[in-house]
Amino acid sequence: MQKLPLVSVVMPSLNQARFIDAAVDSVLNQDYPNIELIVADGGSDDGTIDWLKNRQAIDGRIRWFSQKDNGPAEAVNAALSQVRGTIVGWLNSDDLYAQDAVSRAVDALQENPEWLMVYGHGLHVDGDGKSLSDYPTLPPTTPLTQFAEGCFICQPTVFFRRSMYLLLGKLDENLKAAFDFDYWLRAFLVFQYRIGFVCEVQAYSRLHEDCITLRMRRTVALEGMQVLARHLGSAPKEWLLTYVNELRAMQPSQQGVGDLKKHVIDTLVVARLWLKQDDLRELELRLDEMLK
Repeated sequence: MQKLPLVSVVMPSLNQARFIDAAVDSVLNQDYPNIELIVADGGSDDGTIDWLKNRQAIDGRIRWFSQKDNGPAEAVNAALSQVRGTIVGWLNSDDLYAQDAVSRAVDALQENPEWLMVYGHGLHVDGDGKSLSDYPTLPPTTPLTQFAEGCFICQPTVFFRRSMYLLLGKLDENLKAAFDFDYWLRAFLVFQYRIGFVCEVQAYSRLHEDCITLRMRRTVALEGMQVLARHLGSAPKEWLLTYVNELRAMQPSQQGVGDLKKHVIDTLVVARLWLKQDDLRELELRLDEMLK
């Protein structure tokens, strides 16, 4: 046991009583014996806190705290400040680790001491755990510019050395949805040749009605464009086109945006800051045609 590095898994959570039991089990039932789990609760009122108290009483590997925060990035940063391990995993309270995920990540990092981070394949599942689709993962040899097409790193599959966190600093707490995307871009910009890959399914990323990916689709699109412009100079117009097409495919009652044309215009006003001028002009013409 003493020769095995301690793995600290951080888990942000807010009102995820429906899923947190399975998420915690997927951590503590790993075959890797030297794990601690730090749950950063954002002030849940759905029974999560009582559940954490009871679970901690029977498993001392769990530490948790509950305090109001300004979003998941702040919760993750708070948990990261408390890790005792030299290797860190980050699992949301509605996601799941695959069997043996921790062992595979630790083995990869120990066999490649120059690596600061590893990630693997992810699988999207629904609220009941049913498989939906493969996450569009690409290996670390992928050019940095490929991030412009979307994030190819499935967040819960990532494990990194605590030293990487100390070097990169905190997650950007101003971002409410794309803080992980921003962090992977930062890591690739500085440490691209020190990032490894585990060619196995390492985690299951859950898509359900309350997850950020679905619930905050506009924020995901706009923040993704902001992050790309920050690190790569500009964002492709397709990020906004994809969002608009998703809205157009819905019934008006499902869109939740009121006047669709006004909503799109208002969104473009924000997004134009991160677009090249040629792309902006083309996008304005296309959107005008789409919304006639």
